[in-house]
Amino acid sequence: MEIKIQSTQFIKPSKPTPENLRDFKLSALDQLAPSSYINMIFYYKTSHEVDISDRYGQLVKSLSEVLNLYYPLAGRITQDGLEVDCSDQGVKYLETQVRITLDDFLSHGPRIDQW
Repeated sequence: MEIKIQSTQFIKPSKPTPENLRDFKLSALDQLAPSSYINMIFYYKTSHEVDISDRYGQLVKSLSEVLNLYYPLAGRITQDGLEVDCSDQGVKYLETQVRITLDDFLSHGPRIDQW
């Protein structure tokens, strides 16, 4: 299966985070929890009726707007691990293209009933 990265960018909130919300204190549980990285991959079937570049634009715009509400997600945990620096650095967004149909891919992958 060939995967080609089309673009990589950081999506920032559409509005700057207010100064009074720039430092987001982590709870004691958050500070003690082991660090983890969660990947999310969304698969979309293409349709000949929809311009895929318009769809990408909608995803980027929506992500930028939702980051205003969930502003800590666009920040970075500080060196001391006690808070999130909410300076609107953004989230990493990749667009890829895969040379396989979604139906073929899903037919080879794990199924929920196998877990």
